[in-house]
Amino acid sequence: MKLLFFFLSAQLLCGQALGAGKIITFDASLDAAARRRLVESAGGLVIKDFDFMSAALAEFPAGTKALDAARLPGVAAAEDDEEIYWLASEQEQPSLSGAFAAAQEVLAGGPAPAQPPAVPPAVSTQPPAAPIYVTTASVDGKADHMSWGAARMRAHDVWPVTKGAGARVAVLDTGVDCAHPDLAPNCVKGYNVLNPRLPPDDDKGHGTHVSGIIAGALNWKGAVGMAPEASILPVKVLNSSGSGKVSEIIEGIGWAVKNKADIINMSLGASKFSEAQGKAVKAARAAGVLVIAAAGNDGGTVNYPAAFEESLAVTALGYDNQLAPFSCRGPETDFTAPGVKIFSSAPGGKFIAASGTSQAAPHVSGLAALAVALGIRGPDALEKALARASVGLGLPAYHEGYGVPVAALLLRNVQAAQNQPRD
Repeated sequence: MKLLFFFLSAQLLCGQALGAGKIITFDASLDAAARRRLVESAGGLVIKDFDFMSAALAEFPAGTKALDAARLPGVAAAEDDEEIYWLASEQEQPSLSGAFAAAQEVLAGGPAPAQPPAVPPAVSTQPPAAPIYVTTASVDGKADHMSWGAARMRAHDVWPVTKGAGARVAVLDTGVDCAHPDLAPNCVKGYNVLNPRLPPDDDKGHGTHVSGIIAGALNWKGAVGMAPEASILPVKVLNSSGSGKVSEIIEGIGWAVKNKADIINMSLGASKFSEAQGKAVKAARAAGVLVIAAAGNDGGTVNYPAAFEESLAVTALGYDNQLAPFSCRGPETDFTAPGVKIFSSAPGGKFIAASGTSQAAPHVSGLAALAVALGIRGPDALEKALARASVGLGLPAYHEGYGVPVAALLLRNVQAAQNQPRD
């Protein structure tokens, strides 16, 4: 009742009803109290404060335009807090019928950690059929499944040294089913931006699938991820329809920064530019967090937030080493990774295969988690390590960026650096 009374009082003080929210970015010299006073001086009300980027979500009297708010002294920029459908069309294959390739066949078809780097794949009129997963077995005969993407990137080559323990990956998505047997061992405290009183549960399935690609546990119960002992921080920023507001994405980024994430995975995107979101990504990187994002699935230009300079944009690769037709591409591309028929976790203890740049980005996030566990710290060092561990496929740079990052190359480079004589 007190909160409701305060809100109504603020409306009466304004003399009229408050309109749609606006994201206001302030001069860095203004603290939270000063930002609040400035908004209130224009008849507005601060709803949320984004201290990590000196910004706030505020409501102003109906009819106030973003341009009017931007003209306030001490305001750097202002924009409407729009709701956007963040998940473009993706392909999902719930049926797992068909033959599955053996591990040797999968690995033979991918970029090998050879020196010099692998040459472009030979042209063929019959592209190889994509498998769903590779079956692995424990010494006592229990089975687990590795997606062809994790096998192609040779994640298992690093596991004798580390499986990602200690690395923290925030998954900004539809939430995560942390009761899933493959995710329960690695889920840690998360946050529900849409309703902070509720846990960040997944009511769509997207975030659960993404999380399994990053850190599905090697527990012989389903699907193993790239970094099977890395920690997943579930951050629910999208609703059951896969949509959310710009301010909700920004709040999720801020929470991840505050809670010491090493990596933020955003398998989400939209074609519409948001200056405020760009500043949030920039602030996260400045705070020491590597931001990795899906390029988009409409076959056009790279979506945001992947298109921001401070984030790593990942396009989707098919089993034939060609860019998936649905994948966005452009000069902002940093890496490409498997994104077609990727086998991973689904809510309720289930598993599905799905396709999209949403599936490509977490492959790179999982490899980045392995890099963190190998001792590489900070976004600049991580990006450099991933780039040095990448294999070019002979595709245009706007399709593949640095190429496909390969775990075996990452480990080799780290070990070579460790063995160098010191002065």
